[in-house]
Amino acid sequence: MNPYFIAPGIRFNDHVFSEPRPLREGALPQCGGIFVILVRDPNWAPKHFQPLCFREFGNNSQDSLLNYHPIRSGRVTNLDALFVSVLPMPFSTAAQRCDVCNQLVWAYNPVCQTNGMPSGQNELAQKLDQLEKKHEEQTTQLHLLLANINRLFEPQAEPHRRSIGFLAKPAA
Repeated sequence: MNPYFIAPGIRFNDHVFSEPRPLREGALPQCGGIFVILVRDPNWAPKHFQPLCFREFGNNSQDSLLNYHPIRSGRVTNLDALFVSVLPMPFSTAAQRCDVCNQLVWAYNPVCQTNGMPSGQNELAQKLDQLEKKHEEQTTQLHLLLANINRLFEPQAEPHRRSIGFLAKPAA
């Protein structure tokens, strides 16, 4: 008996996806999760599949895998060369699935991810960058304001008092 048990499937980060199947045969489970579209690549190990894009799908999704961009747009002509692997995530929220998907995209930098991203998500990413820049500027301004406010509470030297009407006699 083999002392090392290897779960069937393909591993990305800490997540074990299902065994890759041809895209035409692939189906989404009824629970939410993440799927990855793969292509054979002998340079990848331990399984010879390179991820092209990661996508999140919701509960009771009626979408077919063939409806996802760039497949729908017709940029991929040889569907027989593509495979799909699914990570079911029952009882997960859309935010949790999106977070895992973003971690996988960041870790593996799939070839079709930025090109296959719907324009709405691309616009959201640009707006998020703008908001982060504004936040950084406002934080810098707040730090400067606090530094100037602290000057008000620093001890100040007493002003030199002059006596009015009386002059001290100079010492001889």
